[in-house]
Amino acid sequence: MKRLLAALLIAGLASCGGATSSTDSTVAVIAATTSVVATPTSTTLPALSNPPSGEKTVACNNKAIGAIYGEKLRLEYCTDTWAMGDTDVDTWNCPKTGCEQTRLFHLADGKWSTTAICHRDKPLTQYALNCYIPNAGPATLAEIPPSDVACQIWITNRALKYVEETGCTPSKADIEAALQGECTGYFQAVALPFEKCDQGSLITEMQKLLRAEGYSVSVDGYFGPAMAMAVYKYQQKKQLAVMGFINQATYTALTGKKACC
Repeated sequence: MKRLLAALLIAGLASCGGATSSTDSTVAVIAATTSVVATPTSTTLPALSNPPSGEKTVACNNKAIGAIYGEKLRLEYCTDTWAMGDTDVDTWNCPKTGCEQTRLFHLADGKWSTTAICHRDKPLTQYALNCYIPNAGPATLAEIPPSDVACQIWITNRALKYVEETGCTPSKADIEAALQGECTGYFQAVALPFEKCDQGSLITEMQKLLRAEGYSVSVDGYFGPAMAMAVYKYQQKKQLAVMGFINQATYTALTGKKACC
């Protein structure tokens, strides 16, 4: 009986060993035939503006473009192939609805057409949020002008708080206008850039750092004209982009930190 049990045990062990060998072989075959090929992930970000075209501003031809639409237009800025403006309305109607937005016009194949309607207080790079095509949806890059044209015909693209985004170069007059004038209200500063008429604990921190650099500013948490001038002079001293507001480069120079809020 003991011999019979021993024989059965050996047979069972042999059977298990064979099953394991067979299973290992099957797994190896499946792994070989179902190997996964890694697909490279694209990290390219979508463009926010069209490349420059080299166009320069020209005198607007209100009559020529207006005649196509059968209405009187009041175009404000134009190049050879782009224009911005809208229907000539009475001044009493501004800045109510109708003046907060304006149309973009483009000349293609010898014909002017309206490409999009855009909000004046936003830069043209933010096409998905700023410009739209009536009854169609958000405008795309195809409906907005090249970056250098946008800098010339769209004033908001030259606003100091947007120049890092738009790539526009603010004029001396733009900078001086931003530095001068009192604030009629203040807004909570939550992220860079910090600019005139911002307020809050982040502004207080910047004021303390400017005072440590020798600039006479009040530590009150309000970014007024005096602080804007101090930032302007600090940027000159440090050979930074001189714009009178605190961008990432100025923040890093003041704090020694590479990133902020």
